[in-house]
Amino acid sequence: MTETNTNRAREMMQSFWRVQRVLIRLMHQTAQQNDLTLPQLHGLMMLNEQGAITQKELVQRTRMPKSTLSQSLDGLVEKGLIRRDINPDNRREVVLTIDQSGKGLIEEIEQQEEGTEYQLNQILSRLDEDTYHHMLTAHQHIADGLNEGFTDCEGVCRHD
Repeated sequence: MTETNTNRAREMMQSFWRVQRVLIRLMHQTAQQNDLTLPQLHGLMMLNEQGAITQKELVQRTRMPKSTLSQSLDGLVEKGLIRRDINPDNRREVVLTIDQSGKGLIEEIEQQEEGTEYQLNQILSRLDEDTYHHMLTAHQHIADGLNEGFTDCEGVCRHD
């Protein structure tokens, strides 16, 4: 690998890390402003997007530790934002569903001017369509290329 390629890889990783750090900081702020923890906000957003799913599936999709997610879900149930129901087809499984109040909170969060999604939409609206689509394509190429390097993870990692 040439020095130029090495520098490009470092620059790209640093670029992704900078964006990720800011997004996580904004998500923490959004969660706190809405009396949620970051894991609660993440779980609530995922349930809003996915609909009813098992707790096991939510652990896999959020990649949060099972104990962290379980505590977060307890708080969301107590606040009346989600429901936990026993799966009638498999009594050992718990199915999670977002309630109307949870959906309403997500809608409020999406509209909050200091919220992550609103701010990101404001920034992205300044990009022309070609630039935006080139970024999405480039990110997909990077993700696909990095995923090619994975071998059998034996249950330890997931391929998205």
